[in-house]
Amino acid sequence: MVGAKAAYAYDKGITGKGVTIAVIDTGIATTGAEFAGRISPDSKTFESRIARCATCAPETVTFPLDDVQGHGTEVASVALAAKNGSGVHGVAYDATLLALKIAAPDLENVTATSVIKEADGANPMNIAPAIAYAVEKGAFVISLSLNGEAAGQAATDQRNAMDGVVKADRLLVQSVSNFVDDKSAALGTITRNFVGNNLENRDNFLFGIRVDSSLRPPSGNGLPGDLADRTLAVVAVDVSVVGKDGQLTTVTGNSFAAPAIAGAAALLKQYWPQLGGKAISRILLDTATDLGDKGADQVFGAGLLNVEAAMKVQAPASAFAAADMVLARYSSLSLSAPFGSGGQLSDAVTRMTVFDRYGRDFAMTGSTGLRSRGSGLMAGAMLGTIDPPWLATTTNDVKLGFTSGATGPWAAARSSRPATFAFSPAAGQTVSFSANVAVGQGVGIAGSALRGVVAAPVGMSSSWSGGGWSAGFASGALRDGRSVLRSVTFATPLGFGVELSDLTERGQVLGLRGPAGFALSGSRTTLTTLMASRTVAGVLLSARATAATIRVDGGSDLLRFTGPMTGTAFALDASHRLGGGTVTLGLSSPLRLERARAVVEAPVAYDLMTGVLATRLTSVDLTPTAREMDVELGWSAALSPTSSLRLGVAHAFDAGHVAGAQDTAGFFSLTLR
Repeated sequence: MVGAKAAYAYDKGITGKGVTIAVIDTGIATTGAEFAGRISPDSKTFESRIARCATCAPETVTFPLDDVQGHGTEVASVALAAKNGSGVHGVAYDATLLALKIAAPDLENVTATSVIKEADGANPMNIAPAIAYAVEKGAFVISLSLNGEAAGQAATDQRNAMDGVVKADRLLVQSVSNFVDDKSAALGTITRNFVGNNLENRDNFLFGIRVDSSLRPPSGNGLPGDLADRTLAVVAVDVSVVGKDGQLTTVTGNSFAAPAIAGAAALLKQYWPQLGGKAISRILLDTATDLGDKGADQVFGAGLLNVEAAMKVQAPASAFAAADMVLARYSSLSLSAPFGSGGQLSDAVTRMTVFDRYGRDFAMTGSTGLRSRGSGLMAGAMLGTIDPPWLATTTNDVKLGFTSGATGPWAAARSSRPATFAFSPAAGQTVSFSANVAVGQGVGIAGSALRGVVAAPVGMSSSWSGGGWSAGFASGALRDGRSVLRSVTFATPLGFGVELSDLTERGQVLGLRGPAGFALSGSRTTLTTLMASRTVAGVLLSARATAATIRVDGGSDLLRFTGPMTGTAFALDASHRLGGGTVTLGLSSPLRLERARAVVEAPVAYDLMTGVLATRLTSVDLTPTAREMDVELGWSAALSPTSSLRLGVAHAFDAGHVAGAQDTAGFFSLTLR
């Protein structure tokens, strides 16, 4: 329907499926494609009692459900004609149609033997039974595109039928009269019989009135009277509908405003099945686009039907800001690469259900969410002791870095210069001591299992080698004091070795950080690495396999790790002499958590109107969804006894242990001494 903005609902998969719309009219085209498979088996024609003459015995006339006049099919198509790629579709094109035919018999020139035909109008005595039947058979919204007056028993029955709509909390939508200056809701009218003389039943009633595609009213129209604030405007001038023969036809009239509103109500009912007719009608009125004079008026009612606005959360702007602050408190962790994107933690703490002024539930995601510091592909080779701002990665990143370890008068701080001392205590043996050097740093971008956790700590190292045996010790810390790394290495002449590392962190867990409320005192990670190397046909093959255990200190109800955490890493590479230097091809994977369980206090529901928050303690799995695999190609050469050159490129698949993420980096390192 033009102007109703129902596409917003369709984009969310809301099409009216499972909701029944009753159309009380002249029947429908029962064999057409527009309602195939969606016509309720409870659809029926209501009988009429007639007498062919003053002295004739009464008899019952029942017409077939099939639409002779065409009006019923056209009205029903506005509400729920199929979206089948042919012609137009209804507002709620997957809803179920309860077709109720109340056509009156044509008694003009009837003889004792003539066939009773259908009249152009409805039998007013059947309006009330049809409404009561629709409620009984489960219709949520009832569309009635007729007007007129009724008194006596008919009026009483109509009021009783509407009482049933209210009691069941359903919705009745009626069209305003098409006739100039007709007071559609005046005393004695069918409408007044519905809502009551004092408008007792108004909360479950809506009026539909037409405007053209330029949102202008017709030159003459009926008036909603004191039901103007229960009236919605709909584009119903020169609109395309499906006729009784299945062909498109163009129609104009308030009759086609009511079914559009009924279709919109069905969309909201599907999305929020807990809402009744009173609540949904209120939402449609409150979210209508105001036209004409400010507020409700006799021309446009409360305004133009707006499904998009009706589907959106309705609450004060300040309430959304408060809800976002709630999510920010719970999702203010800064994740490091071993955690990937946080596994189940992300779903637990970055989303919650919010309730608007009508009690409708919406899923809300915080504007901040969990922060991830990326794959750490660059962290092994060229970064200093403090991560620069451009380290943070997105799903697909390309980086190029440059570092200089040169000394001279332009050096930032002479005390930070590396210093090395080496000597030979016996033939074939070497002992070395170094200070102010990077600890745990590999020879390439993908060299360290702890990349993405900490930048290379700076400290001291010592080593001894002789006869193919070697041993070493290193210890370093970050400048901010958060991390201290110590390692002991031992290798044999057979090419096998072991490295034991101890990473002590303050206020974080493998680089994961949170504000004070998380009360993370620190953690201690023990890494055991088995190493092997062998030369085959002039190619040096090397392999490293790392297993880690992590112990966490501290925590709070916001986040508390349970049980031991474990992780793994590995690296494979091959190197060969080429072009006066050494070319290296490597495959590696940085530290990835294999077991990481925690209990978190997760936000569950937040009432935007009262500010009441509900939370629950829930167990989450923080292991990543994928495993990062890094491929690196590098080349290095000695330019002189004291200078060297290193360059290469690396690419990470499932970077940061996040499925589908990519990260590419190039490096160039020139050392001049």
